[in-house]
Amino acid sequence: MNRMIKYGLLVTMFFMASCGDFLEPKSQSEYVPKLVKSLDELLLGEVYMGPGYSDGQFYGVLGLFDDDVAIRPDWKANASEEEKINKIRMAYTWAKNMKDEFSGYNTYGEVYKKILGCNSVLDYIDEVQGSEEERNRVMAQALAFRGYFYFHLINLYGKPYSVGKDSPGVPLKLTAEMGTSGMKRNTVEEVYTRIIQDLLEAERLFKTLPEGEWSLQNNRINLPCVQLLISRVYLYMENWAQALAYGEKVITDYGYEVLDLNGEPLPNEKMNPTYRSYYTWENPEIIFLFGNQGDVLELPLTRVYYSGDKGFTSYIPVVASDNLIRTYDLTDLRRDHYLMWEVIDYGYTPRYKKAVSKFEAVSNYNIEVSWNGGKWGVAFKVTEAYLNAAEGAAMLYKETGNGEFQMKAQALLDKLRVKRFSAAAFVSTDISAADELIAFVRDERRRELCFENHRWFDLRRYGMEEIKHVWYDASGNSSEYVLEKNDPGFTLQLPNEAFEYNSGLEQNEPRK
Repeated sequence: MNRMIKYGLLVTMFFMASCGDFLEPKSQSEYVPKLVKSLDELLLGEVYMGPGYSDGQFYGVLGLFDDDVAIRPDWKANASEEEKINKIRMAYTWAKNMKDEFSGYNTYGEVYKKILGCNSVLDYIDEVQGSEEERNRVMAQALAFRGYFYFHLINLYGKPYSVGKDSPGVPLKLTAEMGTSGMKRNTVEEVYTRIIQDLLEAERLFKTLPEGEWSLQNNRINLPCVQLLISRVYLYMENWAQALAYGEKVITDYGYEVLDLNGEPLPNEKMNPTYRSYYTWENPEIIFLFGNQGDVLELPLTRVYYSGDKGFTSYIPVVASDNLIRTYDLTDLRRDHYLMWEVIDYGYTPRYKKAVSKFEAVSNYNIEVSWNGGKWGVAFKVTEAYLNAAEGAAMLYKETGNGEFQMKAQALLDKLRVKRFSAAAFVSTDISAADELIAFVRDERRRELCFENHRWFDLRRYGMEEIKHVWYDASGNSSEYVLEKNDPGFTLQLPNEAFEYNSGLEQNEPRK
């Protein structure tokens, strides 16, 4: 029976992908599961994303939108590499025609496929055989993922909560039943309300399980990850008190530790690996691992090839921006451990930093971009909890003037930062001006979480300030592209296919 329901979902997804109807299942209801175990396996097959799987393209495009990336001016490529270059150029310059010419840009359908899997589990959960504990365990996972998936969608295709609560978000499809034609987009506020509702219910259900299961590292989403997501969502909703409270829950209730970079050897091209992977269960910061490394790295580490006078060589055009690099103090250990040298050829000195971070690099600082290499792409870590909580406290300090919040924000930052500097270089945070403290927290967030799919979403919620990108062509000629303050381009347009079977949708405004 498990095979039958999974087959039904795969048939559904084929139609969704080929016809563009991202919400309407065609045949899933023909197969009815009888055991809760079937739904648990359905979660693993259709909802989870992990190393070595080729399904799901959620994150890659986020790597080229923000101000942490730049284009190296001296790259070259053969004419046959134009398709690769065009993808990079469209994403890096926020091109108006991305939805028409860049298939990897639209994650809309990919995410809704995962939501369909969640909805199928939730639709059948009361009809299957199994104990209440078994059902709660499965339902908690499905609700946690549905909340996370909608959070990802709304931050791509809806305006930031702080400025666009009443604007169109995405359709809230909460069952796997047919009949979505003409379904309108729910407002941003309605989507966030459902996200919080799903995550809080997932939290409640996890707490009905034995306490020993709450924070298992078994490649399943767990209670502290749900609470980290709640903290993140409240932060985006500017509910500072709850962002602080849930961030502190994650920090204090489970025993996660911040990895001390003082104990890590400095990267060296003669070592193997040259850079360690921080996305492993050996890292004491890890709460949950998710996603595929190929999805995250494919676009920012796109390699182009060139045959010139000096022979055959290759380049990665995308690099870390000087703007990002300058935010690190020279004594900040993250500057050497997180900012990774580009791949180098024998006998040459590295010149640029990669536009990725915290992945394992082998000889010559090389990261192998592979969809089937068995490596994780996304990590949920306790370090984010410190930063969510610190920002919540700093904002409460600004709103109330209560010095206790100032001290709490600084203490949270320093518990993280003390592991990022040597004892001789570390200086405790002492900032009395609220706006300066907030800016410092956000700079720390940028430094700590660089290239972890946060920066673009953060820039949106910070106020959508102007971003400038300089594009260099293969001849070294430069062109400047500007995403203006509050430009509609901070919100992506829906893919064309989404409208073919849902006449109720309305398109987002194109960028200026």
